[in-house]
Amino acid sequence: MNKTLRTVTMLLLSLIVMSCGMMIHNADDIINEMRDARHAEYVNVGSGLLGLGRLISPTLSDASIGINSVRVLDLSKCSGNVRDKFRKCLQNLARQNYYEEIVATQQGRDNLMVLVRRDGQYVSEIVLANASMSTDALVVINGHISLENLDRIINDQSNVFIK
Repeated sequence: MNKTLRTVTMLLLSLIVMSCGMMIHNADDIINEMRDARHAEYVNVGSGLLGLGRLISPTLSDASIGINSVRVLDLSKCSGNVRDKFRKCLQNLARQNYYEEIVATQQGRDNLMVLVRRDGQYVSEIVLANASMSTDALVVINGHISLENLDRIINDQSNVFIK
């Protein structure tokens, strides 16, 4: 009886640990969990505002036709605990099978990741994550983006994102 009880307890603890690890399985989950943190800055740019941006910024007007929305989360002004949690979430995100890693650079505590989720010959989601001493930010671009435009969008976003 004691051995059975111990086995059941260990099984339940294993399930709890696994379920906590599986709660964050995409970039939207990270944004939804962290956007309400104290001093977090969050912006969701929908298709209407993107349409206006295409008129103003000709550099992305051709490439951004397939972009439906852009979500930005900046945790740079948050406490160290929030930023550490964000970094752990990013590490878990990179390990998920949902995304294909395009770029991953790490120098000490500075990390830059570009992940994509493909839908056939198109990209349905681009995730740009920057975790450094000065910046902890996440940009999620959703849409129906052709592979030809992927490099152009990533480079344009990263130039602004890295500064």
